[in-house]
This record gives sequence, C-alpha cells and structure tokens, in this order.
Amino acid sequence: TSTREEYIDILMAALKQTSTFFISKLEVAFLRWGRFVSVHPYHVILASLIITALSSLGFLNFRIESKANLLWIPLESEYNSNTDWLENNFEKDTRDELVVFESENVLTPDSLKQIFQVHKAVASVEVDGKTFADICARVPIADIFQTKRRRKREVSNLTEDYEYDFWGGEYNEYPEEDEILPTVQRINFEKYSEQNKGINGSEDILEEIPDNIYCDLVTTLNEKCIQTSLLEIWKYREELINSATQQEILDAVNLLVRSPWYGYDADYSSLLGGIVRNSSGHIVGAKSAQMVWVVEVPDDGRVISSQGSGVALEIADPTTLAWEAELIQIAQNSTRDELQVMVNAARSFGDVSTEAIFFDATLMAGGYIIMFIYTIVMLGKLNTLEVRLYLTISGIISVGMGLIIAIGLSSLLGYPYTPIHAILPFLCLGIGIDDMFVIVQCWSNMQKDPLNAGLSLPDRMGIALKHAGVSVTVTSLTDVFAFGVGAVTQMPGLESFSVCTAIGLGSIYLLQVSWFVAWLSLDERRIATGRDGLLMCVVHKDYKPSTCCKQNLGDIVVKKYAKLLSSVIFKFLVIVFTLGMLGFGIWGSILIRQKFDPVLLLPSDSYLREWLNVHDELYPENGWGAEIYTGEFDHSDLYKFEELTNNLEELKNTRTHIRGVQSWWSKLKKYSKEETNFTTWEDFANPNDFPVILSDFLYSPLGSNFKSNFRFYDELLCNQAAPKIKASKFKIDYLVFNGPEEHIPAKRKIEELVKSSNLTRAFSHVQVYAAWETDEIIGFELWRNIGLAMVCVFIVTLILLANIPICLMVLTIVIITLANIIGFLHFWDITIDIISCINIVLAIGLCVDYSVHIGHAFLVAKGSRREKAVKAVATIGPAVFNGGMTTFLALVMLGASTSHVFVTFFKVFVLTVLFGLFHGLVFFPTILSLLGPINTVDESTCDSVGSTSTDISPASSGSSTPARTPQGHINRGLVNEGKTKETSLENQWVGAD
Repeated sequence: TSTREEYIDILMAALKQTSTFFISKLEVAFLRWGRFVSVHPYHVILASLIITALSSLGFLNFRIESKANLLWIPLESEYNSNTDWLENNFEKDTRDELVVFESENVLTPDSLKQIFQVHKAVASVEVDGKTFADICARVPIADIFQTKRRRKREVSNLTEDYEYDFWGGEYNEYPEEDEILPTVQRINFEKYSEQNKGINGSEDILEEIPDNIYCDLVTTLNEKCIQTSLLEIWKYREELINSATQQEILDAVNLLVRSPWYGYDADYSSLLGGIVRNSSGHIVGAKSAQMVWVVEVPDDGRVISSQGSGVALEIADPTTLAWEAELIQIAQNSTRDELQVMVNAARSFGDVSTEAIFFDATLMAGGYIIMFIYTIVMLGKLNTLEVRLYLTISGIISVGMGLIIAIGLSSLLGYPYTPIHAILPFLCLGIGIDDMFVIVQCWSNMQKDPLNAGLSLPDRMGIALKHAGVSVTVTSLTDVFAFGVGAVTQMPGLESFSVCTAIGLGSIYLLQVSWFVAWLSLDERRIATGRDGLLMCVVHKDYKPSTCCKQNLGDIVVKKYAKLLSSVIFKFLVIVFTLGMLGFGIWGSILIRQKFDPVLLLPSDSYLREWLNVHDELYPENGWGAEIYTGEFDHSDLYKFEELTNNLEELKNTRTHIRGVQSWWSKLKKYSKEETNFTTWEDFANPNDFPVILSDFLYSPLGSNFKSNFRFYDELLCNQAAPKIKASKFKIDYLVFNGPEEHIPAKRKIEELVKSSNLTRAFSHVQVYAAWETDEIIGFELWRNIGLAMVCVFIVTLILLANIPICLMVLTIVIITLANIIGFLHFWDITIDIISCINIVLAIGLCVDYSVHIGHAFLVAKGSRREKAVKAVATIGPAVFNGGMTTFLALVMLGASTSHVFVTFFKVFVLTVLFGLFHGLVFFPTILSLLGPINTVDESTCDSVGSTSTDISPASSGSSTPARTPQGHINRGLVNEGKTKETSLENQWVGAD
C-alpha cells in the first residue's frame, strides 16, 4: 500500500511539474508576444492579411464533391471498384425523367386530359433546334409481331381486299403512296388483354417468313421514343384521349397486359399510386399516376457533371440539361388545384443538393448580426467612448479570414468541399469567437488590478495576453484535437470536413491572438485619446460614464448563485434532476436508430423532396431496383445462372428481401421451350447451340427487350451465332425497407447468393448501396471517433489540471452530457447518420470547455470543498456561461432552416449548450462541493487559466492579482524599477521566475 501511495505521489508530482513547465513557457511566450503586437499593431495586421491572401490561393484547387460513394464510404470499397467496372462495360448513356400527377382520382377523363396537356407541352419543348423526339432513347416496336389493318388506296369500302400489314400505319416506307385512313375507332382493348397475351396470333405468319426476310424486317423495325404513361394506351392520339370515358379508362388499366403503343408486355397498374379496388379486386380509382421520359445522351458533347451541380450521378450534355430545365419548369407551372404535378428530372438531385451545399446566406447573415450586437454589448460598455464597434467588426472579420484560410489550405491539400462544410461559418463563429471574449475579459481584469496602474500599453497588453493566451490555447487545442480526430476515418467526406474545421479553428485562434490583439491595442489608444467609439473624429475631454454603465450584471448573478450552491436542498434537487435526465438520455440512446438517407441532404421545402415524399407515400411497394452483373461467360456457365435464378426466385416467392426478378435466363428458357425443339436448357448448353439460340432469342419478340442486357466482343447480327459474351446483367427489385436493420441483411443475402454462383466478376449494384454501406460503418466510426476524441481531450486536460480525480470527473461529465445529447436527439426525430455523427463528435470539445475551467478553478481555490466550489463558480462561471451563450446565439437562426444539415447541427449544439452549461455550472460544482479533492495546488503553481476571462468584482478577482509573487507572475517592484531603467518587461518577468 505504501509503495502504491509513493508511486501515486511521484506520478502526481511529475504531472504538476509537467503542467507547470508547459504553462510557464506559454506564459513567457504570450507576455512577449502581447507586448510585440501592441508595439507593432500595423505590422501584425498587414502580416495577417498577407497570410490570408496567400492561403486563398488554394481556391485555385477548389472543388465540390457531393457523390455519396466518394464521401461516405471508403475509396477502396467494392462499391467504388464496381462503379469503375460499370463505366467500362455498362456505362449508362440514358437519363430518366419522372413526373407524378396527384389528385383525388387520376383515373378520370379530366385528369387524363390534363396529363395529356403536360405531354404536349413537353413534346413541344425545343432546345438547340432539338425536341424530345430528337434526343430520346428509342426502342424497336413490336409491329412485326402484331397484326394491324391497312386499306389499299384503290379500295372504297371494307371488302375481302382489306388485308393484314406488318407496319399497320406506324411506319410507311413509301410516303409517296397516299393512304386512305379509316374512320377513327376506339382501341381494341381485348387484343391486348390477358386472353390474347403472347405471340400465338402471329406464330403462323412468322414461321412462313424466310430467315433473311425476317432479319431484314427486325433490323429495320420502326423505333419509338421511350416514354411510359397511361397515354400510350390511347397511342398518344388526342382525339382518343379527349373522348375517353371513365369506364374506358378503368377497363384499360384492369384489362391490358400488353402495350398498344409498343407491343410489349405492360403492367399499367404499376404506374398508379394510392390504388383503390372494389370487392372483386378491380381498380376503381387511384390517387396518382407516373409519366416517364427517357433521354439518350449523345457520344459528343458529354460532360461529367451537371453544369456545376457537383453531382455526377449520370453523364449528360448541354442540350439534355437545358431540355431538363424546361421540363422542370413546365411541370412546376402545370400544377392546378385539382391536379398536382411533381417532377424528378435527372438533374434535379444535382441542382437541389447544390443549392443546399452552400450555407444559407439569410441564416448566416442573421446569425452574424445577432452575434455582432451581442459582441458589441459584451466587449465594451454602452457609452459612446467605451463602445467597441470597430473592435467587434475586426473580431467578426477574423472569423471570415479563418474560414478563407481553412478552405484555401484544405483545397490546396486536395480536400473537397462537401455538403457538411455548409455548417462551417456557424461553427467557427460560435466556437472561434469565444477567444476574443476571453482576451477582452482578461484585459478588463488586468485593468481592475491597482498594481497595474501606470504601466505602459504594451506592458499591460503583455500581462493580459499572458493570462488569456494560456486559456485560449488550451481550449483551442482541445477543440482542434476533438475535431481533428475525424481525419482518422474511412470516410473521405468526414476526413475532409475534419481537416478543414481543425485548420479553421486553429487559424481563428492564431488570428485572435495576433490580428484581434493588434486591433485591441489600437482601440485602447483611441480610448486613451478620448476619441468617440462611433465617430473617431469626435474627441471627448474629461469624459465620465454614467453609474449604470459601471454596473456588472454578471457580478450580481454570480453572487446569488454562489449562495444557492451552499444549500443542501439545492444540491439534492440537482443530483436527482441530473440522474433523471441521465436515465431519460440512456433510454433514448438505446432507442435511437442508425440510418443514413442521402435524401435528407435535400431541403425539406424543395420540389424534389415533395416528389420523393409523395412517391414514398403512394408507391410503398416500389423498393430499390438493383442490377446483377457478370463478366464474360459461355455455355459451360449456364448451370450457374440456373442456380442463381432459382435461389432468387425462391427469395421472391417467400417475400424475403426481394419482390421481383427480371432475368433474361428465365425468358430464354421459355423461348427455347416454345419456339425450338429443345425440351430442357441442358440440351442447348453446348458451344454450338447456345450462341445460335441466344441470337435468335434476342431478335425475337420475347427477348428483344434484353439486347441491352448483354455486351459482346463483336457485333450481334440477326440469324448468326452470337459472338463471345463480354458482360451481362439482369434486374432484381428489393422490398421497401424501413432502415439498416432490414436493408443490410438483404444486401448481404444477395451478395452471398451472387458470390456463391461462382460466375466471373459477378456482383449486384445500385446507387443506394453507397448509403447502405455507410450505414454499415457509421456506428463503428461514431464510437471510434468518440473514443479518439476522449483520449485526446484526456491528455490535454491532464496536462492542464495535473489532477487525475478531477480529470476523471471531467470525463464523467462529458460522458453524461453525450448520453443526454444522443438520447434527446432520438426524441427530437434525429437518427444516427453521417451528419449527427460528426456533430456529436464535435460536441465533445464544447463539453470539455464547459467543465475543465470549473475543475481548474476548483483546484486553485482555497478552503473547504464547499468554499472551493463556490469560488470556482464565482471566478470562472461568467466566462463559461458567456462562451455557451455565444455558441447558442450563433446557431439560433439555424432552427428556421429547411436543410437537414443545418437542422441537425442546430439540434445537436442546442442540446450541447443546454446540457453542457447545466453540467458544467450546476452539477459539476455540486459534485465538487461533496466529493472534490481536498488537496490544493501549491502556491508556486501558475494560475493563468484559473484567472482568465473572469468577469467578477475586484474583491473576487484578488486571488488572481499578484498580492503574492508566485511563479509565473510579474514582480511589480522590478516592473516599476524597469520603467525608469528602460528595461524590457519580459526580461524582468522572466527574472522573477
């Protein structure tokens, strides 16, 4: 036991010596620096401007990054490697444009007419001389597989000469031949219904056509633009649509299984949302209908991103982007009371996310104005001489300079600007501005000390910065470490934000102790010469401020609170309340969900969020669709497709993870059974038959839709064996998932099945996988970053306090505060995502600031536990409260934001300020008065931090004045003597050591 106590004593002595060494060296440095700045303010100001200007050159390398796969998942992840493979093998050259029409019932003649008007308006849009018909993606129609009628020119009535024709008026190869069109008739729905589904009606015709003629026909088939909507039921013919009846509309969506426009299979109920059915299961109404346009991007003129949108989700060209802008405008202008029109163009996410990626100028201006007013009040006094208007402006400017340096240097290092960077102006304003309050308060405390009377301005500035510099250095280091640990992460976006924030806070700290101190020196010269604080050309002689200007509200509040802290009842209530809030916080922490949804990065009032909300509400079955890709394969791999498809179909039938499988393999087997002599797929699984049947299948009505699912090493030709296959794909449809507890197992199951198939380069892919992978690692990232931040904070705190019990108490306070923050976030509708994860880690720095000052003030105070706790609050409490208030005021405007980033930031930091101040100023002093260490710091220990930023009366600040001559304080006798001998203040202070 004695050995253990000796070890502890040695350890504590070493800690005290280390703390004294570091802090004394800092005090010496800041004393000299404060005097230098005061003597050469203009040189320091100019140097600050030059450094800021040089740092801004980093903006030449400035770039924006919004792609989820390059921000929130590791760069070496399988998702990114798969994306690279897709760009080489299945680069998407089409862009989907979607519009949702919503009303009480869209299956009415009036709604159908309004939908058609939007269709006409979009079709008439012309950009660079091109309309949708010129830029659309096309698909061969199945006219050759349909039987339509065409009347010869010489026929005057319906006779036996009225014959079948493959083209049926859709494509006229000889326009010089005039046609006599029959009277407009209604669409024959029975022809495209379930009873006539299939190709049986044309089998005899197809069998009689020679192979060479068949191939000539299918390779020259008329192509139509890909646009999907209810209007294709009436072949987009205005006279049919305008005359459609309610019953005809209902018959169409209930009976049709094949498109009258394309000839392919179609499920028109899938276009409807909020479907209402009668007792027999037939559709009798729907609240919404979708319309889809597909645009093809030409090979020439392609751009990587959507004209500065910062989101390169799909390739595009200027014409397509301009056309999409017109589509968005038409959709937004087409909304009526009876029919709401919502749009989601391919460029929408890029446009809307770009608007949200930068800070809201209105909110930022509001926050800065509030802070500007508050700073004027707190830095100076409300009289025309001592008001610090221009000093406040310089302080606010220093925050802006810090932002420029942070973004410039981080850009120079190659880090991008991300959506999370939007909170930087508020974060730096709320945290970085605290330093100048501490500096001014230390200046005020120094002025109150009668022993400092008669010193020159440089000497007094050195003394003030000696006290303030140590304090702001410790708190700034704590914040920089708490923010900087995020750089050790798997997420490039978090790394970029953490580096930029750490640089920003570090830069603002350096500017506060240089730029701001220089302006403070100039402002003090102004006051000394009696120049007005608003109009410096006005000089006040023998100015005496009013009595009310001399009153200090902080003194009154602190004294009353100190008496309250002595009450046993008060302590009991505080402990009970804290435990109650802790229990509530732990409950919420257990219940809080972990979910990252990139959609939340969009402003809640944006047109795209409106579309997404309606789509999720009215199309709840429409989960994400993913593609399963494979590399090259041949006949010997067909059994692998059979096994994979069977496993997927089993999942589908059991409604486990997926709801649909659209595989070319299933259709190929059906084709071989119906159209060939092969009885099973094993019969054609050989090098001779498989290439032939695959080619025939892809040129058949059953398989022509799957041509785009294959990539061949050579060109695929009709009536010839298919070339060697380079890659393939087919689609699966996931169920709708409520969170990572559902989609993570689903994704893993699909990956397991795909991997077990042993197909070459097989994988599943969809863009939302990037968010799902983030969900898999975000929990680990949160706890790792919290742990690293705690370690860094503990080291800095231990060096400062040099007292293990107090350090452990501080960490306990931080843990309790974090538990409350996380728990109450759950009840405030926030989940654990990348945004809240970052903010929770950032909150650690603030939590420490609120409690570490109280802990150190307790250590340097004298008396019993209760007396030491009271003195700690009286000494440093106002400064702690002031720091919390500045943070709160900087963020209060964010509560009105519609951005998820800003709203999350607001909620996290409001809770941080409330719980941090309560635990730091109320709960922690209560615990210290009961369980605080009774040993006191030696009088030889410097007390810079303990005496910094105190805003109390001279009586209470006496403990920080040099009534004694402890280590780290100036020997006043030497100073006064030095004034006559013109000896430097810093040399005499060092000599006093």
